[in-house]
Amino acid sequence: MKNRLSLYLLCAVFFLGPVFAKNPQEDPERQAQAQKALELRLRYAASADYDPYSTGDSDVLKKARELFQEQKLQEAIDEAAKGLEKHKYNIDLLILQASAYRKLGIIDKADEMRRQWFALMDSILNSGDGRGFDTAYKVITIAEEYTALRLLGLEVVSQSLAGNKGSAFDVMTVKDAESGAESKVYFNIDLIKKWLDKTFDAKE
Repeated sequence: MKNRLSLYLLCAVFFLGPVFAKNPQEDPERQAQAQKALELRLRYAASADYDPYSTGDSDVLKKARELFQEQKLQEAIDEAAKGLEKHKYNIDLLILQASAYRKLGIIDKADEMRRQWFALMDSILNSGDGRGFDTAYKVITIAEEYTALRLLGLEVVSQSLAGNKGSAFDVMTVKDAESGAESKVYFNIDLIKKWLDKTFDAKE
């Protein structure tokens, strides 16, 4: 697997300008934003609103993307905002808002949205390198796994569940979008499993 930041930083250069092309490890302000994003994600995962398997954000995202493609940009922004009210910290919805604001020429709002989704993405990438159980990326929703892989330029080939040292993992076999080389990416899903166990216990 390529360096975990290479394609992510390429995305930064192409879409977001030189200020976001810096390696986040070398940018104290960006590190602080990532730490804050991590705290917000963990707080959400501990709240009563937390649902790592909710499909509602997928439905909202689909509609928002359709509106965006139809050039109904403000409607796409409003639809994404509805989704973010319930499905907090959804990176894809924030990316869509940032893109729509930029196309409308509302640069300050576009910059605000991009800072938010970059901080969320950084908070995931800072949690490990994804190359094994001990350094797995820590996620709080299934959507975060697929968003992170896509932004890193990786396509999912297959997925499997695994346990190691008392923790639960999604192990993704992925293909590099450029070279076609296959590798594995590990995601720690302890918080998701904890929610599942609690939900099943409540039903029983």
